[in-house]
Amino acid sequence: MPQPGKTVFLESTHRVSNFRFVLNCVLEHKWSYATAILFIFITNWLVVSIPFHIGKSIDLLSGALSENQNELYKHIYLIIAFAVAMVVVRTISRIFFFTPARAIERDVKNAAFKKLAQLQKQFYEKFETGKLISIVNNDINGLRALAGIMMLQFFNIIFALSLTPVQMWRMSPELTLYCFLPVIITFMVAYKATDYLRRETRKRMVELQSLSSSTVAYLNGVDVIKSSHVEPWAVRSFCGFSETLLNRSLGLTKIRTLIMPIIDYTDRFMKVLILAVGGTFLLRQELSLGELTAFLSYSAILARPFISLGRIFSGYQLGMASVESLRRILDQEIEPHELSHLPPDERNQLFSSGIEIKNLNYTYPGSKQPSLSNISFEVRPGQKIGILGQIGSGKTTLVNCLNRYLQIKPGHIFIDGRDITDITRADLRSAVRTITQEPFLFSDTVAENIYFGARSQSDQLPLQEALYQSDMANEVAQFPEQTDTLVGEKGILLSGGQKQRLSLARAIFTPCKLIILDNVLSAVDNETERFLLHQIFKNMRSQSTLIVSHRASVLEKVDHILVLEKGRIIAQGSHTQLMQTSSLYRKTWELQQESGAEVLE
Repeated sequence: MPQPGKTVFLESTHRVSNFRFVLNCVLEHKWSYATAILFIFITNWLVVSIPFHIGKSIDLLSGALSENQNELYKHIYLIIAFAVAMVVVRTISRIFFFTPARAIERDVKNAAFKKLAQLQKQFYEKFETGKLISIVNNDINGLRALAGIMMLQFFNIIFALSLTPVQMWRMSPELTLYCFLPVIITFMVAYKATDYLRRETRKRMVELQSLSSSTVAYLNGVDVIKSSHVEPWAVRSFCGFSETLLNRSLGLTKIRTLIMPIIDYTDRFMKVLILAVGGTFLLRQELSLGELTAFLSYSAILARPFISLGRIFSGYQLGMASVESLRRILDQEIEPHELSHLPPDERNQLFSSGIEIKNLNYTYPGSKQPSLSNISFEVRPGQKIGILGQIGSGKTTLVNCLNRYLQIKPGHIFIDGRDITDITRADLRSAVRTITQEPFLFSDTVAENIYFGARSQSDQLPLQEALYQSDMANEVAQFPEQTDTLVGEKGILLSGGQKQRLSLARAIFTPCKLIILDNVLSAVDNETERFLLHQIFKNMRSQSTLIVSHRASVLEKVDHILVLEKGRIIAQGSHTQLMQTSSLYRKTWELQQESGAEVLE
């Protein structure tokens, strides 16, 4: 039986052909397939043996029954034994074919998800989420069918076409040749039909990806659709995708409805031909009645593999199309150093001397105006650093450079003197934790959202303490099932402030070296803000804290503040120093103190 976790070749597949990819998948389960092939051979041997004994039984019935009774019983018992054995053996062969096919589906899905987890922002800018979901959930069915039912049919055809014609030829070579005529004609029709079905099914695969992509987009933007009163447009657009898919599916059904009866009646045509031609042989006593009866049985056995050949061609091509689609994910390159992690001791020591930023510049692809220019500062263990700037000043861009969400050039950001582009993102983020201004919550309970990714860590804060420090304890206590309450997809059942505070509770649940809070207090009121700031400065379980905000009041108690404007640091120092030296900082603080403004325009 197949064993999990044995698909090392899936880590790097870009140098192999699609056929070699499938072959490698199969070879991972070679003993299961070898067993299946053996049992499918036995199945076909039993299948072709039964008509022979049926023919012998009929010939014995045509003779002196009293003299041949024991011989007749012998053939009848063999027919029954072979039929029972065939059921058992056929079932076993399917188990050994279909089980590894499911295992291959599992392994490739796991490999695809692992690769998706490693890929960065540039990849997701090119591929829509809905298409990726469709590839992993729908397109992979073609690979499973190729590794399962198509493999079974392939070997079934080989053994059927090698054993059945031999038996027929032994009885009558001439009648055997007659039998091949309708089979070949049907095969050609089936081949043409399946070629058309292959092309149309590939188009349907693309259309299904588009439907999945649009579904995800519309569901993610359902609030915008409602607030903009464009529900009719969204419904028409979705129905357009659905109608296209329906028409394609109906076209495929029509072809199958037209062709399948022709294919299914091939053995009937053969039987008519055998009765017509074989009847003359029977009259000339060139065939016995039992042999003619056996021939009729063999005609049905022979027709199936020829008919299945067309389906095999179609299934193979569709399977390869599925593989090609899946490899759009699996073949994505991962930077070599992203696969080479630091030893545990070195990883645990990261941020021992802090982070240094030297002359950092960043320009978004397609833009001529740099978002960051000559940014230089340090974050040392034990420090609390603040970053203040207007909307669009480059604050979030700077954060995304620090945690390497954006790809930066070497030589600008260093952690303990080591260039962060030389270590994996996973190693960097083990020391640097970022809480964004747009928190993401899973469709799970309050508790599971806080526990996320932290169950393996021993130094955990008590759950109720994490809720208290994030000012969520009283509100969670009023939820229907308290910490077991489901928060809905992306936390839709919570307010913006509740989502930010629950995200903050997740951040403080386990300790870290440097925590970056990117405007995480933007959706809370002033009283809650003061409470949370007190918890952040007094109880935050991190060696250092970097707070990014457009509120000057949030940054009063930090050790050092950077003031950003148009991607440049125009002033820096403590709150007291900046009140004296920076007109922008002073005006911002005074404006927010006087008017209670929440957003800096």
